[in-house]
Amino acid sequence: MKKQHLRNLHKKLEAEKKELLEVEARLAGSGGLGVSMTEAISELSAYDNHPGDVGSEMYERSKDLGLLENTRQQIAEIEEAQRAISEGDYGYCHNCGQSIPEKRLLALPRTLLCVRCKREQEDRDVDNRPVEEELLAPPFGRTFTDEEDSVIFDGEDAWEAVARYGTSSYTEKH
Repeated sequence: MKKQHLRNLHKKLEAEKKELLEVEARLAGSGGLGVSMTEAISELSAYDNHPGDVGSEMYERSKDLGLLENTRQQIAEIEEAQRAISEGDYGYCHNCGQSIPEKRLLALPRTLLCVRCKREQEDRDVDNRPVEEELLAPPFGRTFTDEEDSVIFDGEDAWEAVARYGTSSYTEKH
């Protein structure tokens, strides 16, 4: 990659980092997450407030925490890309070693992965689900025993008993 091209990308990374640092300062600063929630809502007590009001504030605060975490992640990616530029391995995928196309680098200068490796990483992230979900799916999966020689009142029997009173797809014919 040409030195002039690298300098331009480095400048672009610096500008993006500066912008993100300003966002981080606003989110974590004195007006946002830098103060306690009690101070942020300017109330001495939450007892006289409607629970929905406090819930709305909690929602906004958790959203801000997510934005702050995302901003910090982007800053870390920029710093890693800047380190790669200084070490001379910028523009090559850190996973497979293939050259990253210039168009991709121009669109997303902080990237260190080619498109194929990034897709594989995202696919792994989607497949990496909590083990608890195995116990939750399918609904009543552990309690449907009609295929077996069992006479217990199981999940399917409970569903059938409730469904007799109607479901959202139930229509009575007159």
